[in-house]
Amino acid sequence: MDIRFELIGPDSRKELRSLYTWLCDDRSLRGRIPIEPVRGPVRPGEMGGDLEAVLALVSTLATLAQLPFSYAAWRDGRRPRSQVVIQVMGAMPGELEAVREAFPDVSVRPIAGDGQGPEPEPDPEQEAGS
Repeated sequence: MDIRFELIGPDSRKELRSLYTWLCDDRSLRGRIPIEPVRGPVRPGEMGGDLEAVLALVSTLATLAQLPFSYAAWRDGRRPRSQVVIQVMGAMPGELEAVREAFPDVSVRPIAGDGQGPEPEPDPEQEAGS
């Protein structure tokens, strides 16, 4: 499953770079959870796009266990002013709830498999007719 950290607020770019560096430098995550920068579109005159999000590639719930501790240490040491949003893609049943429990102070949202938006809500009429 992909866990995408986004920050919304006045210092979001600076704080996102700080989070990215923190997670990459965390020895307990190294080799267990790949951390990747997500860059936005390149604007005229820029060498590369701004950091838009931080992506953690989590293969199992067991590897998820350390990520919230590392995030909490970063948050407690910096007290970010930006709102943190986590988007989860590719979660198996039950994994999304595990992510929500692991990050209780963060808005956790599922996104569709293409990464383009929220996971569609189930249609109660279709479920009743199944």
